[in-house]
Amino acid sequence: MSKILEIFNTMEYGPAPEAPDAVKAWLDEHGRKFGLFINNEWVTPKGAKFYPSYNPANGELLAETTQAGQKEVDAAVAAAREAFKTWSKTLV
Repeated sequence: MSKILEIFNTMEYGPAPEAPDAVKAWLDEHGRKFGLFINNEWVTPKGAKFYPSYNPANGELLAETTQAGQKEVDAAVAAAREAFKTWSKTLV
């Protein structure tokens, strides 16, 4: 067996960049149930209805999410506008 073939056959591989392990761990850390991320915090509207979100590749349930109403959309837009004032000045 050639040295190159030997090295190839005995190589150890690390996780592929597209491996789902880190994502699954993050989802698990967050209980796989999400409200809305507004102004750098998770917000769950009162009476929120949650909807399943599935992995399109295999149909596996990834998490449950909620939809924003007008009040939450307005809050998110206001937070983004406020943040824009600061971070837009950092662009070169």
